[in-house]
Amino acid sequence: MLAMILLLLLVMGMIAGIALKDSTKPSVKSQSVLKINLQGPIPEQTNNVEIGSFAIGNETVLGLRDMVRTIQKAAEDPRIRGIYLKTPSVGIGFAGLKELRDALLAFKAKGKFIYSYNAYLDHKIYYLCSASDQIVMNPLGFVDLKGLGYAIPHFKELSDKIGVSYNIYYAGEFKSATEPYRMNKMSESNRLQIREFLNDIYAEYIREVADSRGIPEETLKDNFDRFLSYRPELALNYKLIDKLSSESEVLDDIRKALELPESSDLQFITLPQYYLSEDVGNEDYSTSNRVALLFAEGTIVEERGAPGSIGRKYLSMLRDIRKNKQIKALVLRVNSPGGSALLSDEFLEELRLIKAVGKPVVVSMGDYAASGGYYISCYADSIIASPYTLTGSIGVFALIPNFSKLSGDLVGVDVDTVGTGPVANKFNLMLPWGEDERKVLEESIQQVYLRFKGMVADGREMDSASVNKVAAGRIWSGKQALRNGLADATGSIQYALDVAARLSSLEKYRVSEFPARQDMLQKLMETLQGDPDLSETRAKGIRELLGKWYPVYAQLNAKKEQLMQPQMRLPFSPL
Repeated sequence: MLAMILLLLLVMGMIAGIALKDSTKPSVKSQSVLKINLQGPIPEQTNNVEIGSFAIGNETVLGLRDMVRTIQKAAEDPRIRGIYLKTPSVGIGFAGLKELRDALLAFKAKGKFIYSYNAYLDHKIYYLCSASDQIVMNPLGFVDLKGLGYAIPHFKELSDKIGVSYNIYYAGEFKSATEPYRMNKMSESNRLQIREFLNDIYAEYIREVADSRGIPEETLKDNFDRFLSYRPELALNYKLIDKLSSESEVLDDIRKALELPESSDLQFITLPQYYLSEDVGNEDYSTSNRVALLFAEGTIVEERGAPGSIGRKYLSMLRDIRKNKQIKALVLRVNSPGGSALLSDEFLEELRLIKAVGKPVVVSMGDYAASGGYYISCYADSIIASPYTLTGSIGVFALIPNFSKLSGDLVGVDVDTVGTGPVANKFNLMLPWGEDERKVLEESIQQVYLRFKGMVADGREMDSASVNKVAAGRIWSGKQALRNGLADATGSIQYALDVAARLSSLEKYRVSEFPARQDMLQKLMETLQGDPDLSETRAKGIRELLGKWYPVYAQLNAKKEQLMQPQMRLPFSPL
């Protein structure tokens, strides 16, 4: 009863806090400047985050698509004269950043200014800021522009020391997800595929930034590779930035651009405020024809799935899309490293059923659509990637820890058995494994791998020899995937929507987003109702505590129900 009373008071407090807010929409005044700060994670879909990402009284966490649409709206609004870009960090990969950067370039093409100010620049922040008219840095800042790289932690030595071994099975020479548990360093095949992926997206990055900054590509690459501009004054000398000053001077420059007196106040409006003020998220309801936009972001899991992951709730959404007669096509926005092979297969089957009723399916790839993320993509009528997308990784693995050495030699726990037959205690994690276990798991992995390649061959209309050349667990950039037949074009989410409309012969349509958007209060109630053991709440707490180290913890802490199941997933996240 006490817990229920406390919960009721909490909910009432939230409702009161929201009610006490100014109920009117933020007003947009003339001579306004759109202020963009991208600090924090950016979901693909607005509000597709856990409740820990919300602040009381602020129930909107803008997603990538709505950020782009908001900038596009501001470009056409005569009240918005420019953009002030100030972002200390970027919680999104290069594929998502490209969509934002292209929107900024289109904004600037309308004759409006973009000024950026930072005390720190890394490659992500600089990529975005390179669209600015003026890049300004604090003189005491730091410039971390030294090329792209991956650092992958390996746990074999740690596992050996604590007495935990791993039974590892995988299909695909380049399927490197198990390497951190069986090796102390990268294999040469893994090093090769990561190097080639990095070189491909690095060349695209150099080309775009050099064009915006008016610096020869060779000069820019040499500057980064030799780390010549680590101090702001060096970056200024090499023309990577335009000015060193305090923020007050930047604000004065904005006043001059607006032709305002020095003493006048600047009319800033943030990206979320402008989004709400202009109802950017509303669709055109003058037509009943709809294109579904399903955001499939995060790891593919066997559970129902928390916000930001792909779980069983997606199967219900796909069935609803198939049965809804007003929905004429589906765009699947994939931003996933993969995960459960079983759920991936069920997901793909639902997509096949959607196609079977005559509804085109188009995939739009985000930062990554690899392994299981590519599996659920391969049956689309058209696959649209970003040049920066990490995709492919057509391979399968199983990674099962074994605690026999830990329990017997180190802890002193002896395990004795009794069973109804000679194999009743096989696959016990507390007992050593032998040939019988190996044979069963290897057959299972090979079966799933053959199915994976067969689905790619069928969906992409490729022969088995061609699939074998691009499979083996190897990762590809979006441009490489296009050359290898794993994608059809490169482009944005909007381009994918246009392709879907064209395939379904729609001249006019509105977009229906899935999952349905929820505000903070709705998410709180769903969490309390749908997470009785508080597993997702605990995971959120650990994630907030560990921060950037959470992916390492997650790799070491595989869930029990996944131990005996084949996995289609990447061992690392994209840049």
